[in-house]
Amino acid sequence: MFETNSTEWRQGRSWSAVEADIDAGRARDTHWTSPMNFSASYFAGEDVASVAREAFVKHIGDNVTHRHGLHPSILRYEVEALDFVKQLLNAPGSAHATVTTGGSESLFLAMKAAREKARELKPEIVHPEILLTHTTYPVFNKAAHALGLKVRQIDSIVDYRADTDALEAAISENTIMMVGSAPPFPYGIVDPLEEMSRLAQQNDIWLHVDACIGGFVLPFAEALGRPVPSFDFRLPACQSMSVDFHKYGYAMRGCSAVILRDSDLARYQSFSSNAWPAGDYTSENMSGSRNAGPVASAWAVIAYLGYEGFLERMSKILEATDLLTAAINQIPGLYVHGEPQGIHFSFGSDELDMIAIGDALMANGWMMNLQTRPESLLLMLSVQHDAALVNRYATELAEVVMAVSDGRVARQGNEQAYGIY
Repeated sequence: MFETNSTEWRQGRSWSAVEADIDAGRARDTHWTSPMNFSASYFAGEDVASVAREAFVKHIGDNVTHRHGLHPSILRYEVEALDFVKQLLNAPGSAHATVTTGGSESLFLAMKAAREKARELKPEIVHPEILLTHTTYPVFNKAAHALGLKVRQIDSIVDYRADTDALEAAISENTIMMVGSAPPFPYGIVDPLEEMSRLAQQNDIWLHVDACIGGFVLPFAEALGRPVPSFDFRLPACQSMSVDFHKYGYAMRGCSAVILRDSDLARYQSFSSNAWPAGDYTSENMSGSRNAGPVASAWAVIAYLGYEGFLERMSKILEATDLLTAAINQIPGLYVHGEPQGIHFSFGSDELDMIAIGDALMANGWMMNLQTRPESLLLMLSVQHDAALVNRYATELAEVVMAVSDGRVARQGNEQAYGIY
């Protein structure tokens, strides 16, 4: 029996009242397109946001699982968007790709495929293991738990990147998979993927490259002549990649893709059953019914921007990133971690309380990400972060650093206020 002391939950309210409640709540939120938001914005301009939003709304009631029947337009969007990203990541012609609800599902499916392949071809492995680096997204740990894979986490780093010597030493007869990031969320520095590919190839290990952040960044940075290490299917041992349309592909959430090097691997990813009386059930995804809006928005943004449009936007963001990293490195006591290849990075200090600096910036309205090892701040740039905004941030950052150095500002201890990507 439904019981509540709330009249509104029993009788409902008018839409005008509900809308007013929503608007009042959002008035306290930081808008995702705010220039002061350095946390998970993925904004390419109002024109692109409008395209993504309108396409999303047009298909908001459609179900992706019905793309072979009720909604064939969604199948077209999937095929064409996946073709674009496969070319972007130098996937071979035999590659197989699947649209997913997000990076978590993409990497889960890649791990399932690696496990199923090992079960078939290496039945002697009873307790399969996966090698993860210091900066690997923790969802890999969550997926390993669900899939029954033992995790060997390599905590040592060299120049903020994975320690390949430690990775090599951790390889055992039970190792079936290794994961590298291009780049990872922490630090923003691409893992030593060429060395990891060599190790994977020598030991017959499935290499997965997580490019959920960098999949729509690094290809354009490379095309613009920037020094970008090998990160995609040009790595001979790379068997799968994950890339998010809803990050720097500018689609509405949630929309991602998992790409397998060869279509023959797809059977390890998929699941089939004839256990019920309504026909055979086969799916390449973990999720079932899902909104077609994100898929439509991913396709619409690609159709609207084209390769050249992405290149133009990424050029501007990379230039702003250069300005900001240079400005931070010029502030006494601060330094950027390593040499990031993309458009997000972290910075810290050997002498200043970085949490206090972050708290003071947050109090001024800036939004950013917190890193804990070491304590540092992480910024993710988008198109609204132009030169004027960068100079404003750098000026306020220098003022805050001085205040923390002088003891006028201390940490507030509200780590939950920091964003994450």
